[in-house]
Amino acid sequence: MEARETPASVSQRLLWMIKHYRSDFGALNCPVVCRIVGDLDGPALQAAVDALVARHEALRTTFHGRGARLVQRVHPPRPQPLVWADLATGESPQVALARDLQTPIDPGQWPTRASVWRVGATEHLFCLNLHHLVTDAWSTGILLRDLVACYDAACGGAAVPAPRGWQMSRFAQAQQELLASDRLGRYQRYWRQQLAGSQIPRLDALYPAADADGAGADADGAGAAAPRSVAAELPAATVAGLRELARRERTTMFTVLLAAFHTQLHRLTGQPDLAVASMFANRSRPEVRDTVGLLAGMVLLRAQVARQNSFAELVRHLHAAVISAFAYQDLPFHLLPTGLVDTGGGRADDVMFNVMSPLRHDLTGGGARFELVVPTEIGSRFPFELALAPVGEHRVQAVLFRAGGWADPALGQEFLAGYLEVAAAAAHRPDAGLPARG
Repeated sequence: MEARETPASVSQRLLWMIKHYRSDFGALNCPVVCRIVGDLDGPALQAAVDALVARHEALRTTFHGRGARLVQRVHPPRPQPLVWADLATGESPQVALARDLQTPIDPGQWPTRASVWRVGATEHLFCLNLHHLVTDAWSTGILLRDLVACYDAACGGAAVPAPRGWQMSRFAQAQQELLASDRLGRYQRYWRQQLAGSQIPRLDALYPAADADGAGADADGAGAAAPRSVAAELPAATVAGLRELARRERTTMFTVLLAAFHTQLHRLTGQPDLAVASMFANRSRPEVRDTVGLLAGMVLLRAQVARQNSFAELVRHLHAAVISAFAYQDLPFHLLPTGLVDTGGGRADDVMFNVMSPLRHDLTGGGARFELVVPTEIGSRFPFELALAPVGEHRVQAVLFRAGGWADPALGQEFLAGYLEVAAAAAHRPDAGLPARG
C-alpha cells in the first residue's frame, strides 16, 4: 500500500503559513498526556498505540508544499516507536515531560512520537506528542478514549473502540465543497454584518507599561526569563453560582465564562465594543464528532459591553453572539476581508479565549487507570490567551498564557486575579451593574 495525497484543510494551510511567516507563533505541539496507575503491560501498550495509529489517518499524515498547494500525505499503518525511560535517577516526571513538549516535531517527516516514563513500580507517565497540524483540543478526548479501549482489547478485555467517523482528509474535501458552494456568500454576509465596526482588545491598553517586544523574549516570542503561564482555580462557590446563572439564562458555561472575560477586558481597557477571538471545534456535523485532526477554526465573539446594564444582561447579549457563531463557524475568520475589524495595529488573534470541552479525565482499561494530565508547559501560540478547563461539575481551572512583554508573571497574576474577582461577583450578584474600570 502506498501513501496517498489529498489537499490540506483551511486551518492546516493557515497554521502552516503563519508558522513560516511569524517568528513569534510559539509552540505547535499538541499532546495527549496521561498518568497510568496499576500494573502496566508494556507490549499491550505498544499494541494499543499501533492500533491507534492504524485507526486514525491523521496520526500517520505528513505535509508537503505550501500555501494553497499544501497537501496531506496519508501513509499506510506502521508501528509507532514507543520510547521507554526510567526516572529512578531522580529526574522529576514534570522535567522529563517538559523537555519532550518543548522539542519540535517535523510534520514533513512524521507527525507523532510516543514516550513512557517509569515513575514507580505501578505508576507511569505516557505522552503521545502530536504536531498541531494533525490534532486539536477536541481530538485529545477521542485519542484518550480510543487508546484505553485498544489497550483493554490488547490485554484480552472486551472493550471495543467507538464507531469511527470521517477521516481528516474527508473533512478537508467537504470543506472545499462548502467554500465552492452558494453557502459561502451567506456566511460572508453574516460575519460582515456581525463584526463591522468592532475592535479587538488592545494589549497596550491592557498593560501600558509593558513592552510588547519585551527583552528576554525567546526566538518564538515567548518570555525566556519568565514563566509563560499563570494558573488558578475558580472557587467551588463561584463555579456553582455561574452554573446556576447559565441554567437560569438557558445558556452554557462557555458563554458565562466568556462574559467574565469581556468584563475584565472592558474594565482594564475601557473599550466599549470588544471582539474576542476563540477557537471553535467546528464539529456540528455528526460525521466529524469522532474525527481526529485539526478541524477547529477561529471565530470572533463580539460584545458591546458598555451598553449592558448588568452581568446577566451581558450574558444574554453574548448568548446570541455565541449561538450565531456556532451556526456560521464553518467559515474561519481568516477567510473574511481584511479591515473588517479594528485591530489597532495588532492582529485579530492577539487576545484569545478558549474553554476546553469537558473530557473524561479518568478511564480504566486492562486493569490500569489512565488519568488525563493537562500540561501547562507547552505554552500558547497566541500572545495573550485565557484557557479554562472544566473538571467535573464543581471545578474550573484557569490558565493565562502570555508571550512577549506580557510574559511578566506579575501582570498575568494581576489579570487572572481580576478575572476571578469578576467571576465571583457575577456568581453572587449577576443582576448587579458591571464593575467600573479599574
